[in-house]
Amino acid sequence: MQNLVLYRENYSQINKKITYYKRLGIHGLLINPFSEINEKIIEEIFALNDLLVKNNIKLFLQMDIEQSSKILLESDEQIDWVNPKIRTSFYQFINYLKKHKLKGFYYTNFEKLFADDFYFYIREMAKNIFLGEDTLSIGQINSDELAYQKFLSNTNYQNFDYIYNKKNSKKNMTDLQEVKKYFSSIQNENIRQIFITDNLLKNFINTKNFPFFSHSLVTGVTFLLNGGVLLENFEELGIFENNNYSNDHKVLDQTNKTFDFYKELINIKTNIEAIKRGTYREIFANDPDIFAFIRTYEDKKVIVFANFSQKEVLADIRFHFIDINDFKYLLGNYGKRKIAKNLLLRPYEFIAFTK
Repeated sequence: MQNLVLYRENYSQINKKITYYKRLGIHGLLINPFSEINEKIIEEIFALNDLLVKNNIKLFLQMDIEQSSKILLESDEQIDWVNPKIRTSFYQFINYLKKHKLKGFYYTNFEKLFADDFYFYIREMAKNIFLGEDTLSIGQINSDELAYQKFLSNTNYQNFDYIYNKKNSKKNMTDLQEVKKYFSSIQNENIRQIFITDNLLKNFINTKNFPFFSHSLVTGVTFLLNGGVLLENFEELGIFENNNYSNDHKVLDQTNKTFDFYKELINIKTNIEAIKRGTYREIFANDPDIFAFIRTYEDKKVIVFANFSQKEVLADIRFHFIDINDFKYLLGNYGKRKIAKNLLLRPYEFIAFTK
């Protein structure tokens, strides 16, 4: 599935919110159900999966490989992944779930476990449990190494379909150009990452004075990069902790505005070919305030502009496009506007045009 949009959820709450998920347009739900493994829990997961399949939503199970192996073996002792019986037990459990139509898996806590011969164990996992019709696998890692990320997620290697890099939310970069370079390196190496909106770009916004524009700016850029997105904690409703709304009307207005923005981004990520399959090219790489890029698929294009400052910035785009008049408005956090050779970007403005 191209450009997966996942929602992390408590699985006990899902039945009540199916209509909400469908309205938002997400592709899958991620749950972490295995504090224990027994017949009752397995049956509940199968029933939940059947319900979600009927509503065109894929269920993803978070699998802590070390903890799951301990539960399966009914042991509190340290797991020795060198032992083939332990590995086989885990693979058999995953294949049992796949046999019962579970198609999404989010693997955690494996980097230290595989330390003896990491690349061998990843290839063995790929051979035993990654392959299968419509099966998607995500690996949670903690690394800056691009070659390592590429090996784990690039389709040429047939390992994970995506990776989620926890390190992205822990860094504290203070130079926007450095952050842009990092994102560009991921895009240009075709590393299939799952991003969160609470990412490296959060250091360059002002949520106190510009709550909606700041949040939607980061969200817009995150969604229109190549890769998946993981949502959680009702972020799509935009009730930010720094806001002290004085009445219910303001709360409702903020909630509806942010929800509609997320909904439209998910629709674009699902249906616009240049975003689904397009290549990535950064423009204005040396600009200290603007993060801008072009996504291209065949003759289709999407241009994204994002102003990460609380001042107006003029973007001279005359030398980047010869077909500027062919572009039309796609989405923005300030509302509809026309593309121009000299594009004035307002404080924390996000805007995208398509051809």
